Amino acid sequence: MSELLGALNRKPAPAPAQSENAKRSGSGFWITLVIPLILFVVALVLFLFRLSTPPEFIYDEVYHVYTAQQYLLGNHDAYVWYTHASSPIRGVAYEWTHPPLGKLIIAASIKLMGDNSFGWRFSSAIFGAIGVVVAYLLALQITKRRWVAGLAAGFLLVDGLYFVQSRIGTLDIFIVVFTTAALASFYGYLTSPPGKAAWPLIRTGILMGLAIAVKWNSFYMAALIGIVALWRLFSYWRASGGKQPDPNAVAGLREHLIWVPAGLIVLPFAIYVASYIPFFVTGHNVSQFVELQRQMYLYHTGLKATHAYASSWWTWPLAIRPVWYYTNNAGGMVSNIYANGNPILFWTFLPALIWVTVRWWRTRRLALLVLLIGFFGQWLPWALSPRIAFIYHFLEAVPFGCLALAIVVGEIWDWGGRWRYVAGGIVTMVVAAFIFFFPIYAAIPLTPEQFAMRIWIPSWR
Repeated sequence: MSELLGALNRKPAPAPAQSENAKRSGSGFWITLVIPLILFVVALVLFLFRLSTPPEFIYDEVYHVYTAQQYLLGNHDAYVWYTHASSPIRGVAYEWTHPPLGKLIIAASIKLMGDNSFGWRFSSAIFGAIGVVVAYLLALQITKRRWVAGLAAGFLLVDGLYFVQSRIGTLDIFIVVFTTAALASFYGYLTSPPGKAAWPLIRTGILMGLAIAVKWNSFYMAALIGIVALWRLFSYWRASGGKQPDPNAVAGLREHLIWVPAGLIVLPFAIYVASYIPFFVTGHNVSQFVELQRQMYLYHTGLKATHAYASSWWTWPLAIRPVWYYTNNAGGMVSNIYANGNPILFWTFLPALIWVTVRWWRTRRLALLVLLIGFFGQWLPWALSPRIAFIYHFLEAVPFGCLALAIVVGEIWDWGGRWRYVAGGIVTMVVAAFIFFFPIYAAIPLTPEQFAMRIWIPSWR
């Protein structure tokens, strides 16, 4: 335990210095600006391809998009638990089991782009593209190597689960962006000197508040962040005592006594409550707000339903059980949307994480610890969840798996010689798998034989 705490307290290695030529020409600035822009544009173009297909609701759009539509109409009934079975239209229902922010984002998308299948999914595509950029920036923070950061973002871009969730009007892609950005901000907090942690704590609190206002499963990461911040506060308290207190520790203690509760408790709570402003505007009161939270808790802790595409948490990195979002047979051709990871990518996650864990154990690098927290802290808590779960609940961990693999590929490349063929082969296989499975991610018509070629495991049916 002391070794873990020592890693948290250790200052990170300084970033490689820019060359004098780069400083003079300003090329470093332009690279910093242009690479994220290119990633955003490429991701957005990819996610917008055939976005309006199919033109009808798929999977949980019958809840999330329909409720977002009702938000725009100012429908009082769309917010509360006691109307869940009284939807006036067959086949859809009000969604009250999650906080409203994600559905409000979808509502804004509909308002901007129209009440059609493109408008329902446009916000997901935008957030998916932003998420690729956030993954790049986090990877750059952790590795200090642009090409490895670009590789991590590229792996995320060619993951099937991330691609599909960036093209459906549901909530999970919003959480991924907020939690990944929160971890990037949290890393900035951990590397901040005493007396300089206020803004990183505020920024982290804002992002976690936004994530929790989309779905409660973001509490897992919020709890881990809070525990580490409290430990840091305690370490400052210990160092500031005695006859000769450390002045840096005194400054850190004062700052943490204010900004840990303000930034990580008060601010997220305020954001969460603010997401319910439309709830209050449509005529609901505080007691109904409190009761709604209780009903949400009872729902998620008591959900014992079965589903053909439900899966256990431990199967998710193995890509054993996808969720079949859509199918259509016409003219002898079959179109499908499968929410599943790129199998080559997913199957490398755990070996890559073992590699990174060993590297962290040997070096105690804080950056690698943050990566491990990001992956395992958003995956393993599902082992304790009493409710039914699906592979898309693994989505928040996927950017960190991609980063772990990028680090491994980068190290293999650095070995030089024939090892570079190995590194290149890994990247090639991941990209080739995405291209091969792309038709069943994007509802592109296939013959039955072509479709059968893409069902590698019986449980994928």
